[in-house]
Amino acid sequence: MNWRWYLFWLKDALSGGKVRKVYNELKKDEVCFNKENQASKLNELLEYVKNNCEYYKNYELNIKKFPVMNKQIIKDNFDSIISKNYNVDNLHKMSTSGSTGTPFTVYQNSEKRNAVLAEVIYFGEKANFKFGEKELYSRIWVKQVQKSKLRKFLQNIVTFDISRLDDNSLSDLYDTLCNKKVKCMLSYASTLKSFDVFLKNNDINNKSVLKSIISGSELLNEDVRKNLSHRFGCNVYSRYSNEENGILGQDNGLEKTFLLNETNYYFEFLKLDSDEETSQGELSRIVVTDLYNTAMPMIRYDTGDLCYYSIVDGKHYITEIQGRRGDLIYSTNHIPLSLHVVTNNMWEIPNILQWKFVQLDEKRYKIILNVESNFSYENEKALDIKFKEILGNDAILIFDYIDEIPVLNSGKRKYIENLYIRK
Repeated sequence: MNWRWYLFWLKDALSGGKVRKVYNELKKDEVCFNKENQASKLNELLEYVKNNCEYYKNYELNIKKFPVMNKQIIKDNFDSIISKNYNVDNLHKMSTSGSTGTPFTVYQNSEKRNAVLAEVIYFGEKANFKFGEKELYSRIWVKQVQKSKLRKFLQNIVTFDISRLDDNSLSDLYDTLCNKKVKCMLSYASTLKSFDVFLKNNDINNKSVLKSIISGSELLNEDVRKNLSHRFGCNVYSRYSNEENGILGQDNGLEKTFLLNETNYYFEFLKLDSDEETSQGELSRIVVTDLYNTAMPMIRYDTGDLCYYSIVDGKHYITEIQGRRGDLIYSTNHIPLSLHVVTNNMWEIPNILQWKFVQLDEKRYKIILNVESNFSYENEKALDIKFKEILGNDAILIFDYIDEIPVLNSGKRKYIENLYIRK
């Protein structure tokens, strides 16, 4: 019996059913998206911030007239953006470590927290995972994100630290999945890639362990999805989320098209060099308005992420996430390249455990590798040929070999980085 499930919903019912209300909206919108309800919530939010946030008092009640914001703008104007109706000491804090350059703390009111809980439960179910079942959460457990023993017990979470991705650590990860009777595994895409290599090298197949695997934070390689799905007999889902807002979208476990959470967020897709809207199939910035955070409004918040999108029956879908704008890689003749071009070609070369691709300047690129002992000069040469075809024949590729890709303050590993600022 999943007593955590029943206890949670009983507690919510006794508190007015606030999580249930958002959860039900999410389920209804799955069947028939209520665009009018989204528009109503958006208008209410704009009217609220105009009356209660100094920063927005002079703007028209039209989302297109509001400014596009980023982390630095919000930080610089914090006192005038925060609602006058809240005391920050009584609000929930969500912080990002600054792995993209700007440490950031978002303050959330209780209605926003209820919406986050609802979307966690809803999207968990979409990934064949029921709230309260045992879940293994593998990440690098830096101090800022540590969970107490009580919280892990109440949430039925098993934590696993993947600071290192050597065979001993990956073997321990597999043993933990088996011994702890875990139903769902939540992990970084890069960890899943290393885990896939380990399982392949040790010829491990076990279809009696997991019900689902959820990948987050990074781009999920489609071959990894297919391999893990075959080995564990379950779907591998990719989730699009951030600390500032919550779960923005998730795919169906079979392909990389993300169903967006338009119940809780209003999405815009804008050009890279202006705030004009893009067309379907055009590389776009993802700009989000959080419909529930009235304490610290996140209106037209530029997530820093890039994507391609489509519209089907009035709903938006992200067809391909391109990673962060600051990490966009350019060819030697200044053409922006899909990050999937980098990841797919890296994963095609055998005997690579970890990698990092860095653009140093206009024509120089560094490939940092953590490789198996049987990685050869021929593998390096194959990489050199592949990337010169993509970047340009005049590209200069520098290879560097290390034992482990370094960890950022966030606990993540950055696999693609652009140090070249285009003039």
